Amino acid sequence: MTSTPAPSPAEWGDPADAGFTWFRDAMHFPAPVTPLTAAFLLECLEPGVAAACATLASPLRTLRHSSFRGWIYNSPVPAGAPEEMEAIVAAHMPVMGDHMDNLRRRWDTEYLPALLRLTDEIDALDFTGDDASASAALERLVAINREIWQIHFQIVFPKLAAGERLSGIYTEVTGTTDEMEPYRCLQGIPNKSIETDRALWELAQQARDVPGVADALAAGTPAEALEALDRDPGGRAWKERFQDFLDEYGRRAQAMDLSAPTWQEEPSFAVENLRRYLAADAADPEGQRERLRAEADALVAAARARIADPGMQAAFDGILEAARQAWPLEEDHAFYIDQRSLAGATRLACLRIGARLVGEGRLGALEDVWFCTFEDLRDALAGRDLTERAREARRRYAEDSLLDAPPFIGVPPDPSAPVDPGLVKFFGRPGPPEVEDAVLRGSAGSRGRVEGVARVVRSLQELHRVQPGEILVCRSTTPPWTPIFASIAGLVTDTGGVLAHGAIVAREYAIPAVMGTKIGTQIIRDGQRITVDGDAGEVLIA
Repeated sequence: MTSTPAPSPAEWGDPADAGFTWFRDAMHFPAPVTPLTAAFLLECLEPGVAAACATLASPLRTLRHSSFRGWIYNSPVPAGAPEEMEAIVAAHMPVMGDHMDNLRRRWDTEYLPALLRLTDEIDALDFTGDDASASAALERLVAINREIWQIHFQIVFPKLAAGERLSGIYTEVTGTTDEMEPYRCLQGIPNKSIETDRALWELAQQARDVPGVADALAAGTPAEALEALDRDPGGRAWKERFQDFLDEYGRRAQAMDLSAPTWQEEPSFAVENLRRYLAADAADPEGQRERLRAEADALVAAARARIADPGMQAAFDGILEAARQAWPLEEDHAFYIDQRSLAGATRLACLRIGARLVGEGRLGALEDVWFCTFEDLRDALAGRDLTERAREARRRYAEDSLLDAPPFIGVPPDPSAPVDPGLVKFFGRPGPPEVEDAVLRGSAGSRGRVEGVARVVRSLQELHRVQPGEILVCRSTTPPWTPIFASIAGLVTDTGGVLAHGAIVAREYAIPAVMGTKIGTQIIRDGQRITVDGDAGEVLIA
């Protein structure tokens, strides 16, 4: 993989004396993270951003990360002074153009093979030797993840840019003022999340076909349901297929936190989604995907019919094809990086370190590993007892989880500063919440209008309360939440815009969505009837 060395952290400046503005990342981290996750962001993800930015000759040098009372904040670092940006952007554009046009080829020939190899290497890391070898394995774990997260951002940045380039030419050709319409040309393309949902749907259909299996799955707790299946030959056969599903798709967690168990470790997450499929009698996701692809093709055909110039038509076709090749990688990269590599391999590697430290009496309990930083683990592998340090960090984390956090810390953002339209589409509009006469405004995320019962979910532990046909109201969604979209009637989020994960997936499931309301989870009451207008980006609160 071709890359450019990242600048050292010392070159980015010291936030304590540089007067930076730090923005809370409420979309990816809607709750406080454990200390080990915060350390991972600083030591692995942040250098990955910097290396990807250098490879792409980006106007962004890196995105600093910081933890304040467990809440994650970001602060962008430009690649140069304001007077240098025009030249930097000019140098960046052809590089980014190459990465947009060749993203699928790089994924197939470079990125995916590297991810599979690196994830296998994490799985094989041995922390059972002497302290020196265990310490070397820890440093290798950090180094591997830096490489993986460089790949992550060399996928994400060109993928977003390819969508923006399509949006620009589509708007020029059609004259549309609908911000969502260009991205509907990208719907209905197979990806790993849809593949996962289809596999889960097929399991639900198989459960219906075997007498007693669907009834057993619906009774008691998920653990009791799986235990009941063992008492019946048909149930045992179905459970073997369920285990095959977990082996292939279960290295995913419900949150971007190393402490969150995967579906393989805690199958109740998957069982809850199966129950929703069974209760809602959900339609085949593949049929829905085909209908959405036909709708996308119709939009493309109408746009092409408006182009008279052959050169413009060739440009449109090329840009559309690059975007369609890149778009599925939003979910595919998450499957291989956020899920298999981070939630799966890296989490289990950290548990292996924790087991060693517990066995040596340097840590009180296995779960205490999440309340250590990488520096703590380095100290422990050098012989230091972390018991009290981890216990105190756990106590602070419990306190921090009861608090909310300000939208920014440090220097207040300049309201007159230009706002990147692409970032607005991803993170949502800046500024205060917009609510008037029982109408809460956000960003249009997915077309349609629906009235129903709001189910307000503030934590992953509450996700099981969402019933088929209800409207999910939450801070944000991430790829592991995707199966719930098959049974909900609508979506309202506090964060994000038309390119946020929730909006993209809502369009794939043809359910109305309003993104970036900022305060939806605060002012919408659980169980209240609301109307979601995904075209207008409004929520009517009864």
